[in-house]
Amino acid sequence: MNKKDNFITNILIFLIFIIIFTTIYFCLDVFGIIHVPSKFSIASLFYSQIEVIATGGEMINENTVSKDENRIIQYVKEKDDEQTEGNVEYPIDQIKSNNDNKQDEENDTTTNDSTKFYYNQLDEYGKIIYDKLYENKDKLKTGNYTADFDTTFDDLLHTENGSEVLNNAFQLAINSLTFDNPELFYLDITKINLLTEITSRTFSKTYRVSIGGNGQNYLLEEFQSQDNVENVIKEVEQIKSNIISNSSQGTDDVVEILRNIHDYLVDNTEYDASAGKNVYNIYGTLVKNKAVCEGYARSYKYILDELGIPCIIACGIAQNKSGVTESHAWNYVKINENWYAVDVTWDDPIIRGNGKITKSIRYKYFLVGSNNFFQDHAEDGNIAEEYNFTYPEISKEDL
Repeated sequence: MNKKDNFITNILIFLIFIIIFTTIYFCLDVFGIIHVPSKFSIASLFYSQIEVIATGGEMINENTVSKDENRIIQYVKEKDDEQTEGNVEYPIDQIKSNNDNKQDEENDTTTNDSTKFYYNQLDEYGKIIYDKLYENKDKLKTGNYTADFDTTFDDLLHTENGSEVLNNAFQLAINSLTFDNPELFYLDITKINLLTEITSRTFSKTYRVSIGGNGQNYLLEEFQSQDNVENVIKEVEQIKSNIISNSSQGTDDVVEILRNIHDYLVDNTEYDASAGKNVYNIYGTLVKNKAVCEGYARSYKYILDELGIPCIIACGIAQNKSGVTESHAWNYVKINENWYAVDVTWDDPIIRGNGKITKSIRYKYFLVGSNNFFQDHAEDGNIAEEYNFTYPEISKEDL
């Protein structure tokens, strides 16, 4: 065999090798056996379609506002048991508590860990989402950071109800993140989207997931830049530091400190459901001094977290003076291994007529047990998507 024949033979062998390799690569690519970026995909030359689905976040805010009428106290010209003007007529009738049939269950770390209370009750997908966002919470201050999960949820999204499961996990995770971490007050989670990129090829689909603003800034309107967010955080933290310093001055009694913080919020906050989205967060409460129940509850937790006192935000319903139940938010605080309820919102009532707030009114919902608290409050643990989180069992008696 001469040199020419050898050359032709080598060329043919090389071509056969290329054909075999290309065929195997093409089959693996077409059937989705291997992950191939679109720019290197042979199958995409024949058929490739990319579709992006954006699912927006949902807030509980609109459902947790207790109306002003919940907090209205009517006074008449008589003396009460503390010899002050005004005999109190409370605008609340007893409601059947959701806890009447609550089974006695032993509390575990799931319901006792206040720093990640909601996180601990998420499913595996919700925890993945929560972890990623929490680890990058500094990047969230930009308002345009996108968390990339790539194909992490690809197997899930190939299942029959995968899209629904992932969307629910997203809604619960993002709400849980802000309930566990009220310091993330600058985020407007209604503008944060679950983005699912679906790449369809001849015989396969690939799902890539990310979470971000889908092209829009997801900071609240009042905080539209990272510099602004950083400055406001410093302002909020300074107020928190002042509250703690003044509340603990001259005492190391935990109950006294809790009472002083409670009193600060009552004395310095005006209930106002019309003052924009910040009434739901710690900025509106501590800086603007306007809030609804969620703002009071987030602020109480925010301050107690700094002190290392276990505190969670609880959601449920409460009954107004007309006998109508409405969504509401409050706190549970743990002292000496027992949990107690604190509803700062309802300890900050609106007064009609002449009179003043007595101690029995001011502290009616401060460190109370289930025997009294569940007469007009009922837990449901519903922060998003009809999912009911479980709360720790609170003491039956007041502290």
